[in-house]
Amino acid sequence: MWLFLLFSAKVEIENSLEKLRIIAIVHSIQSSFTMRLKFLLTILGLSFFLFSCKNKSLINSVWKNCGDNSGLPDILVFNDTHNFVRNDTIYSRPVIDSAIAVINRIETYYGERRLYVKRLSDQKIYRFCEQ
Repeated sequence: MWLFLLFSAKVEIENSLEKLRIIAIVHSIQSSFTMRLKFLLTILGLSFFLFSCKNKSLINSVWKNCGDNSGLPDILVFNDTHNFVRNDTIYSRPVIDSAIAVINRIETYYGERRLYVKRLSDQKIYRFCEQ
């Protein structure tokens, strides 16, 4: 009787150890998978961030009117002496910081940036291409 109990206890311990080994293997596979997944997501997130953060500033840039409407100056120059942007409004320096237009959007069209502005006086949208 004692021999049978010892044998059954030994079998139970071996089965428990085998279950623990299987659990440990599954856990190590899951943890390595989650680590690989975290690494992959981190790399993808960083690359998306780096490739999407292009220079979207208008400082020291020249834009030429390439749309149908005329009324704003044919060329917009953003520098220390001509025009500047504060928030989304374009100001003209020669006329003592007067607002002339509001930026509607900036798009990329076949690798070329296009600036769409809405003039404050007539509310028309003008398109400018970066030079």
